[in-house]
Amino acid sequence: MKRVIFEKWQIKKLLMWFLMFVIFGGGYICYTTYTLYNDKSGEEYYWQKNLIDSNRETAKWLGGKATHVYTGTYVESIKELALRNSYYRVVCCVWFRWKGNDDLDMLSNFHVYNGTMNKLDVMEDTTIDGWRYQRCRIDVTINNDFWTVRFPLESYQLRFYIEPNVPSNIVVLEEDEGTSSYNGNMGIPGFYILRHDTAEFTQVYGTSYGKTNKDSEVTSEFMTQMEINRSNLGLYAKCFIALFGTSLWVFITMLLCTYHRVDPLSMIPAALFGTVSNIMVGANLLPDSLEIGLLEYVNAWGILTIIAGALTIININRIRTKYNDHEFAALFGRIMSFTLMFIVVLGHILMPVSAYLAG
Repeated sequence: MKRVIFEKWQIKKLLMWFLMFVIFGGGYICYTTYTLYNDKSGEEYYWQKNLIDSNRETAKWLGGKATHVYTGTYVESIKELALRNSYYRVVCCVWFRWKGNDDLDMLSNFHVYNGTMNKLDVMEDTTIDGWRYQRCRIDVTINNDFWTVRFPLESYQLRFYIEPNVPSNIVVLEEDEGTSSYNGNMGIPGFYILRHDTAEFTQVYGTSYGKTNKDSEVTSEFMTQMEINRSNLGLYAKCFIALFGTSLWVFITMLLCTYHRVDPLSMIPAALFGTVSNIMVGANLLPDSLEIGLLEYVNAWGILTIIAGALTIININRIRTKYNDHEFAALFGRIMSFTLMFIVVLGHILMPVSAYLAG
C-alpha cells in the first residue's frame, strides 16, 4: 500500500479550509438555532404572562360599588389572518350576566379594544331569577402585530379584549368561569389551534381624558387568547424549494470539479441568482417591518453555501494550475465537498427543528 506524504503547504491549505468551514458553519448554526429555540421557548412565558393581571386589585378597589358583570366568549371562527396587513378577523359569541342595575345595557356599552366592529347581532336579552342575561355574536377585525421570527414555521398568540365603554367604578367584568370555549372544528388554513384560555384584565390608560378629578381612567376588560400553530411544512417548502435546488446545484458543480477535472465556476452565478430571487417569495408574505428570523437565516445559509462552493472550486482549480497536483486537488475537493454537504444539510435540519413548536 502506497504511503501518502503531504507537503507542508498541502497540510496548511487542507487544515485551514476545513477549520474555516467547520468553525464558521458551526458558529452560524449554533447562533441561529439558539435564537430560534429561545424565541420558541418564550411562547410559554408570554402565554402565562398575559393571564396575570397586575392591576386587578386597583380595578376591584375602584369598582367596590360597581356592577360586577360575568363575561364569557365562544370563538366560532377566524375568518381572515392577514400577516402582511397586520390584522385578523374573528367571529365569536359574547355574553354578559349580572344582578341589579336594571338600567345597564352591556350590548350597547362595550367594544373590542384595538378592533373594528364589522357586525353585531343580538341573540338573547332576558332576565331570569333576577339575573340579567345578554348574548350577541360579533364579527370584528383586530389589529395585530404578528411576531414573525420563526416564519414560516411559526405560531401566533391571538388576543382580543372585551371592554366596557365605562370605567371600573361603574362596571367590572369578571370571568364566567368554565363557560368560555372555541369551535373545535374551526378551520384556519395552514394552522391548527394549539390552546385557548381567558382571563380578567385591567387597563390603566394613564390619562383622565380631561376630567376634573385628574385620575387616570381605569377600565375592566375580559381577555380571550388562542395560540395557533403551523400544521405542516407546506409553506416552508414553498419558501425554500428553489434555494434547496440551488444548493444541490452547487454540490453538483463541486463534485464535477473534483472528479472530472472541469471548471464549473461559470455555473455558480445561476445558483446565486436563483437563491437571491427566492428570497422574495417569503418576504412578499410578510409586513415590511418584519423581524430577522428563520426566513432570513435559511436564505443567508443558501447564499453562504454558494460562496463556500465557489471558494472550493477556485481552490481546486488553483491547486491544479499552480502546483500541477491533480491528485491532491481531487483529495482536497472530496474532503471540502463532503464537509460542506454535511454542514449545510445539518443546518437545514437543525434550524427548522429549533423553530417549530410541536403540539
